[in-house]
Amino acid sequence: MIINNSKDSRITTKNTNNRLLELDALRGIAALSVVLFHFTMGREESKWGFKLGTTGVDLFFIISGFVIFMSLNRVSKSKDFIINRVSRLYPTYWCAVTFTFLLIICKTLLLKLDFHPINEFLNYAGNLTMFQYYLGIPDLDGPYWTMIIEMLFYILILLLYQFNLLKLLNILGLITSISIVILTSFWGNHNIVKAILYWIPLLPYIPLFLAGTVFYKIYINNQQKISNYAIILLCLIAQFLLFEHSGRSHHFINHQEYAIMICIYFTLFILFVNHKLNFIVSKLTLFLGKISFALYLTHQYISLQFLLPILVNKLHLNFWIAALFITLPISILIATLITNYVDIPLSKKMKEKLKSYS
Repeated sequence: MIINNSKDSRITTKNTNNRLLELDALRGIAALSVVLFHFTMGREESKWGFKLGTTGVDLFFIISGFVIFMSLNRVSKSKDFIINRVSRLYPTYWCAVTFTFLLIICKTLLLKLDFHPINEFLNYAGNLTMFQYYLGIPDLDGPYWTMIIEMLFYILILLLYQFNLLKLLNILGLITSISIVILTSFWGNHNIVKAILYWIPLLPYIPLFLAGTVFYKIYINNQQKISNYAIILLCLIAQFLLFEHSGRSHHFINHQEYAIMICIYFTLFILFVNHKLNFIVSKLTLFLGKISFALYLTHQYISLQFLLPILVNKLHLNFWIAALFITLPISILIATLITNYVDIPLSKKMKEKLKSYS
């Protein structure tokens, strides 16, 4: 099967649902690495390599860059793109936010903490928008911080698509990446630079998203490989240099460890676009890929605020037994239920409903 109608399209590895299996497997690996990172965060066990899972979000951003072009290839107008993104993200996200909000209320009541219904509801409502970052409302759960970055990337791509400027994406992406590297390298502590990065949190991740889009171009077209790989190399270097300004990785790992992980992710994508990544596809990685979004969104609060403290601190279970044999299965079960009973059916219904209005 092919992913577009051009004569240069590449043959892909897909299942009957028209999904790229390697991408689903990569999503599963990224989600699991983030989960294990959070389980061991602040513990001695994190030094066993689990702290490297903090970079799982970087892998997600590369995947998003790849997928966004694949999505654009399947729509004929901007409205379709918006509908696809909204219906894909919001049902699962709303469910995750509601789930965590209920857990927060339970914890507040159980521990008899101060409870301010109006403030709590406003925080909940603000988080439902996915734009709580600009509303000055704190994330209800840790993983939500990446959602505004994803949304800003989608908005950027939508604008370029709407004004027929996607052909300039490479040059605009490189100019932006190089500019941010220069600004942060020489004036990183300047208030203006800090303000720019604060108001546009997407900027330090542009090299990752850009690399994903270029990997897509390589995947579907054998031409211009040298120039495309040159862009990818520049993206790799730029992301190395943005280490201290991109996300929270610098709080947990050093620059060398970050560089190694980013090199691994770029290498995996090089293998992928050259059809050499089939070895990561298995029933386990595909299953984790299927539930990855829900797992990513729901695992942290329930694990770190409920399950692990109770199992390890109260019941004095061995950490690994508590983490791998109780907390992880429960987190996976919750994500599976949300995926099967919210994500899949409601996303489809929302998409159909929105299309009926367009």
